[in-house]
Amino acid sequence: MPHFYILPENINKDTITVSGGEVHHILDVLHKKIGDKISLFDGMANEYTAEIARVSGMGKKRVISARIISAGKSANEPGIKITLYQSIPKSSKMDFIVRKCTEAGVFKIVPVISERTVVKLDSAKKHARVTRWREIARNAAQQSGRGVVPEVGGVVDFSGMLKDCAQKDSCRIILWESERTKSLKEYLKNNYRGNSSISIIIGPEGGFSHGEVAEAEKSGFIKVTLGPRILRTETAGLITTAIILYEWDS
Repeated sequence: MPHFYILPENINKDTITVSGGEVHHILDVLHKKIGDKISLFDGMANEYTAEIARVSGMGKKRVISARIISAGKSANEPGIKITLYQSIPKSSKMDFIVRKCTEAGVFKIVPVISERTVVKLDSAKKHARVTRWREIARNAAQQSGRGVVPEVGGVVDFSGMLKDCAQKDSCRIILWESERTKSLKEYLKNNYRGNSSISIIIGPEGGFSHGEVAEAEKSGFIKVTLGPRILRTETAGLITTAIILYEWDS
């Protein structure tokens, strides 16, 4: 059954109100009608099966009122929370990263301006980009059947990212193409202690500078490699997420 996102504030006792684009999909694409069941989630790991009770309004202003039949927690979320700190790449690559890493199971994505980031964003552009990335995360979570919509944080610089990480009790790794001795596979196999969270940072097209890597190490990050081949920035986070979930997800 297709999975539709609803805002938590649209849940009132035993009734859920559905509005916006989801209404068009439910009524016009799936041809659901009064009495039919729909599957809903609030982005906070709560899922609902509800029955369409009423449709009001016209056109794009239509609203569905659905009666909750059953509610429960999502069983589709990983046991480990992955925070991806991603240096912003050029063009629409960040859209791809947000979409695919949401599908893979990341818990949070934070866009980072690092030393070699080419993209220049003023305050208005930062706001517009983050708004779009949040919408992409929501749509990807809905499409992939997740119970949680990953948080997409505001854009931070490299130092701000390290300060943010310092407040968390998690494993921390930085992917670096110049690392030759410690692989991600080795690190994961030797450091699992029932971990519930991990932070990973991925560089831009030009990679991290030596200074940034040294700064990250001082902040508790372990530098690791994915192997002898250099991956594009838009695939490194996705592959790292997949490997972590394969090794550590309970």
